[in-house]
Amino acid sequence: MMIRPVAMTIAGSDSGGGAGLQADLKTFTSLGVFGTVIVTGLTAQNTYSVTKVLEVPPEFIEAQFDAVMADLKPKYAKTGMLSSSKIIDAVRKKVVEYNISLVLDPVMVAKSGAPLVTEDTVNALKELIKNSLIITPNKYEAEKLAEMKIIDITSLKEATRKIYDSFKVNVVVKGGSSLNGLDYAIIDGKEIELKGEPINTKNTHGSGDVFSASLTAYLAKGEKLENALLKAKEYVTLAIKYSLDLGKGHGPVDPFVPADIIIQRENARQEIEKLLWEFERDPSLLLQVLDENGKANVAYMTDYGDVATLAGGVIKYLDKIKIDGPILLNIKNEISEKAKQFNKKVLLSISITKKLLEASEKGLIKISESGINSDVIISEGKVYLVGDSISDIINKLRRMREL
Repeated sequence: MMIRPVAMTIAGSDSGGGAGLQADLKTFTSLGVFGTVIVTGLTAQNTYSVTKVLEVPPEFIEAQFDAVMADLKPKYAKTGMLSSSKIIDAVRKKVVEYNISLVLDPVMVAKSGAPLVTEDTVNALKELIKNSLIITPNKYEAEKLAEMKIIDITSLKEATRKIYDSFKVNVVVKGGSSLNGLDYAIIDGKEIELKGEPINTKNTHGSGDVFSASLTAYLAKGEKLENALLKAKEYVTLAIKYSLDLGKGHGPVDPFVPADIIIQRENARQEIEKLLWEFERDPSLLLQVLDENGKANVAYMTDYGDVATLAGGVIKYLDKIKIDGPILLNIKNEISEKAKQFNKKVLLSISITKKLLEASEKGLIKISESGINSDVIISEGKVYLVGDSISDIINKLRRMREL
């Protein structure tokens, strides 16, 4: 029987799907964690506006807690939108009652600096902070909690220390794009600098939710808080780096990216195995484009720039072929560098043979040095058959053989 770690999101619904409980559940699932939900509100929104908000009554929020905790019993939870002091009081009551370790994203101020809640709600959030394992304010929220401006790394560190000392709670302050993605944390008195990277994108909707949700998921999987924080930073950086250009406004970050990177790497290996199996079953398919001393290799590049290739290659062995080496990822060899240079999905290094020239003369194969709209690239004296997929490469080889 399969089981998974269980985590909880206490958040509002984003009808646009990019933030809120939708982003949290996508993050939990991508990290192998089963997500439970306490819905605190409903929003009618998309990538550029929020048109209506409907709060869930506090008594129904409490009922959701009771139902989930009676059965699934998540130890770790994270918060999102808590839009009123009454809702926050209900959440606090249940967090304390069930001894839940809380990752509190104190949603008070937008990334733009615009206030999102009333002062009454801010005061209630400050009380909830006291019952949290860690809080994850953005720069503007940290300014409000620390009562100071954050303009550089020095003031970022100072504000983090003030929050830690004032509330006696672990904290990570998200510096945001103005500080090139730098975050600063204090965990049990230890100060940690979480370096980011400058990412040129407007599509950051849901980044705060994905960060706190991934932190919660890693905690649910048994990671210590410091290590969970480091992994969450890496996770959200990838989600932002490969964010989605959807909608007319600020598109969402993509919490599926870290999982998709692994999936595509494994798919690259499988696709190369498919090609090699075809060559072993029918050596003439490759031999027609290899001269006597020819050696082939294949590179398969994922959407994220990872390249799978053979450690050795494929050599001609009488009227058969011999495969040398395992399939490895991101080794530095000639064909993997060419895949990146020409930004091609699949490259097969071959020789200039009579069959290849005949196919070119008859217009079945287009040869160029640029790689633009061509089937074969000649670069630095080497020849590469290129394609959009392994099946594309196999079909081109079969068409040549039929001449």
